[in-house]
Amino acid sequence: MEDIYGKILWEGYGLKYYGGSRTRTGLVCKTDMGLRELKKARVSQREILFAHDVKKNLYRNGFSELCLFYTAVDGQPFFVREGTVYLLEEPMPSQNLEEEEPETFRRGAAVLGRMHRLSKGCHSPYGLWEENRLPEHFRKRRAELAKIKRRIDKKSAYTAMDLVVLRQYARFMEQAAQGEELLRKADYAALAAEARAGGYFCHNSFKGDHLRRREDGRIFVGGFEGCSADVPLLDLAAYLRRFMRKSTGTAADLAGILDAYQQERPLSVGEKMLLTAMAVFPDRFMRLMNETYNKRQVCVSPAMEEKAAEVLREEEGCLALRKMLDEIL
Repeated sequence: MEDIYGKILWEGYGLKYYGGSRTRTGLVCKTDMGLRELKKARVSQREILFAHDVKKNLYRNGFSELCLFYTAVDGQPFFVREGTVYLLEEPMPSQNLEEEEPETFRRGAAVLGRMHRLSKGCHSPYGLWEENRLPEHFRKRRAELAKIKRRIDKKSAYTAMDLVVLRQYARFMEQAAQGEELLRKADYAALAAEARAGGYFCHNSFKGDHLRRREDGRIFVGGFEGCSADVPLLDLAAYLRRFMRKSTGTAADLAGILDAYQQERPLSVGEKMLLTAMAVFPDRFMRLMNETYNKRQVCVSPAMEEKAAEVLREEEGCLALRKMLDEIL
């Protein structure tokens, strides 16, 4: 294996390999040019090229709390060897950002707002814009749950997961309808068109291991490989849902998080409505049901039941989030 790493670094990047240590995401390598982190790509080459353009644009605009991809000898931000795509970056800071206290989320929201603001102007040819993506996603999720319910109704005996669907169906279908109506009022297509014209992006994974604390205290952002051409506010909606799941914050804490974001990037009326739509739509529950019934054979286990209970708790938190947003926005 050591020989493989040496070949990848030398053939792909012209670097000499002197050993390395594994991380959760890849391998931190000692080279003749210092430390580099080598990892296998989990996304397509087009997505890497888009992420590369996004990161370069952010860096030019003054957002330096990230690692750029090193370009290979052929000028690409990746190296392909025997069909496997590799990425090379500087190692991320090792100190995790503990997402438990409201103050941590407030600081994270400020970084997120600044990143969104400074992402303006990235008109990459590799970004695929779909101005009806989220409304179509909501519609498909609701249709999938209705189909699952019809299948369950035809059964003579129910599993534990069947009973979860039957008990929650009316409630979540009503929430889905509310979410779709709020999305219509927010005019998602107009928000997407505005984001496209401005050259913005959505990170899609602003959380967990992708957020690290630097020695100077600043928050460092990784995980750009999964970013997409979409309305940036979807990041904030997901971050607020995570806040409700990871902490016991109050409406005052939530107001502080929203204020920290808006100090960097003020929200429009449509964006505020989009936040509420994302809070009320039971996407996590519907995603779990789709995965359970449509993507694998249903075999109810204690772990699956525990997962369903966890998702139901999160959806309860999102209802509380919706109520808070109604009071704050």
